[in-house]
Parts: sequence; C-alpha cells; structure tokens
Amino acid sequence: MFGDMMKNMQSQQEEMQSTLKKIKVEITKNGITIEANAAREILNISIDKDLMEDKEQLEDMLIVAINDITQAIQQQEAIASQDMMSKVLPGGLAGLGGMFS
Repeated sequence: MFGDMMKNMQSQQEEMQSTLKKIKVEITKNGITIEANAAREILNISIDKDLMEDKEQLEDMLIVAINDITQAIQQQEAIASQDMMSKVLPGGLAGLGGMFS
C-alpha cells in the first residue's frame, strides 16, 4: 500500500514537471525579452542592440527583467499546482490547495 502511494506521488510529480515545462512565460521590458517555462527554465533572452552601448544600464535592466520573469513563473506554477491539487484532492478539499504551495 505504501509503495503504491509513493509510486502515485512520483507519477504526479513527473506529470507536474511535464505540465510546467509546457507552460510558456514571456516578458518584454525595456528592450529585453525573456522566454521561460513554468518549470523555471530560461529558454531564450533577446536584447535590443541599442542596449549594448551602456553596460551598467543593460545590467540593471536585465535584473529587472529577470525578477519580472521569476514572478510570472511563480504565478503560472501556482496556477498549475492548484489545478493539479483540485484533481487529486476530494471535491470539498480542493480549495485547500493553496495551503500546500
């Protein structure tokens, strides 16, 4: 019984990772575009060539853009987690999913 429960949990974790990898997140800010997925993987960074002239400004803008994409990823991850919890937990307990994230 315990072994089955552990296999089920592992299967759900793998399903969650697969789901998160499919959720694409993109932000564009001040000439910088960052594409990522909800599994916290950066997929692409595009920088406007005009930003290359001022190294310090570029570094500051990258920090802002990375922080923004991190927030967007966290939001998408929370939504996906809530969806999965609603599938796993019995009907009346689905609203408790936020307790576990």
